[in-house]
Amino acid sequence: MKKLLFSIIMAIILTSFAPATIFAATPQINGSDVMIIGDSYFALSGEIVRALENEARNAGVLGANDRFRNNPVSGATLANNGIPSQYANGISSGKVKYVIMDGGGNDCLQGWTPAPYNESTPFIKNATDAVTNLLKQMKGDGVVKVFYLFYPNPNGDLNGLKGKLDALRPIMQSTVANAAVKPETYFFDIRPTWDGHLSEYTLSDGIHPTTAGSVATAKAMWAEMQKVNFFGTSAPEIKYGDYNNDGSVDSLDVLAFKMYLLNSERTYTKVLDLNDDNTVDSIDFAIMKQYLLGIVKTLPYK
Repeated sequence: MKKLLFSIIMAIILTSFAPATIFAATPQINGSDVMIIGDSYFALSGEIVRALENEARNAGVLGANDRFRNNPVSGATLANNGIPSQYANGISSGKVKYVIMDGGGNDCLQGWTPAPYNESTPFIKNATDAVTNLLKQMKGDGVVKVFYLFYPNPNGDLNGLKGKLDALRPIMQSTVANAAVKPETYFFDIRPTWDGHLSEYTLSDGIHPTTAGSVATAKAMWAEMQKVNFFGTSAPEIKYGDYNNDGSVDSLDVLAFKMYLLNSERTYTKVLDLNDDNTVDSIDFAIMKQYLLGIVKTLPYK
């Protein structure tokens, strides 16, 4: 009888501290606050945006079922109101605080222009003028921050595309930095992430990312966003082991940890990664018990 009563009490305790009901983090932003604009680098498979959303969800910045406002269109240019029209159409349904964008690749493919290239070369001037005007419009609309992703090298010269991108890149970066009226804007060169991985990260067309390239791009973007505090929300301090977020690490957290490990559909949670190896498993559970016994003095334990 006593054993049965103990089992019932334990079941009630474990149910009370089920992660799905008590430990859900409060998202730091709404997906509708973020707009994605650009060309086929974002739009073709959509995997970069989905992977970036997953990074934001895992960090507790975006809600589990929330999505960014995703407006990129394959083939879009900056000039001729291509990418700017994506922003204008999107903003018509509600303002945004953050814009994530790329652009300029298709401008490089418009017509034939002999090298060398400079600020006055038509495809460069038209693209940079469009960005200058777009940033000014965003500022007037209340956009707080812009994250501008610039392309990796193509896998091959592709009829001069690499040379044109090499010419446009520093001029666009300078334009973004020096625009007189703009939101806080970050220009991110993704090339270092792709260096040494062109064959793995690039589709057979030599331009667009594979799934591996998309995931690597999203992870690099997210790391940079965290570094510059792009979403204006500093990452919350992690109280390792305090799974029920009551300010202390105790037997209740041990019980909840057991429940977590028994859940076959569990997802990674940083607060239980007690050896900080990006995995939550029985080793972390053992560390928690040793912490409560005073054997381990600090968390995370390395």
